[in-house]
Amino acid sequence: MSLDEPEAPALPEGAVLASYGARVIGVFLDQVIAVVPVAVGAVAAGVRPGDKLATSTLAALNVAAVVVLFVYQTVMVALLGRTVGKFATGTKVVRRDTGGRIGWFASAQRAIVTAVAGGVPQVALLLEGVVYGAAWFSPTRQGVHDRAAGTLVVRAR
Repeated sequence: MSLDEPEAPALPEGAVLASYGARVIGVFLDQVIAVVPVAVGAVAAGVRPGDKLATSTLAALNVAAVVVLFVYQTVMVALLGRTVGKFATGTKVVRRDTGGRIGWFASAQRAIVTAVAGGVPQVALLLEGVVYGAAWFSPTRQGVHDRAAGTLVVRAR
C-alpha cells in the first residue's frame, strides 16, 4: 500500500457493507410501515382526507408516528437484527466491533437518534437527512445513528 492510499476500514470478519441504494430503499419501506398504523388510527378517530387539522392534532399524529417507528425499529433490530425494510433489501444491522447481534440497548440507541430527528416538526426531513446522509461521508457507511450505537448495516447472508 502506498502512502497516498487511504487504509480501508477494518470490518468484522466476512462483513460486506450494504449498498447505499439498499439502505435508502430499506429506510423508505420502514417509514411507510410505521406510518400506516398511525394513519389507520387517525381515520378510525374520525380524521378524513382534506380535513383542516388543529396544531394539537398534528402534534399528536407526529408523536404517534415517532413512537411507533421507535418501538418498531428497536424491537425488530434487537430481536431479528433487521426490520421489514432490511429483510426486503437483504441487509441487517450488526455490531461494529464483532459483527454479532447488537442487543436491546444498542438497538434503542440507534432508534432514538432517528426518532429524535424525525420528531422535530418543520425540520424533521432535514434532520433525518443529516442522520442518514452521514453514511455517504463515512468509509464504513455509518449514519449518525450507527455511530451512536456502534453498528454497521451489512449485507445479510
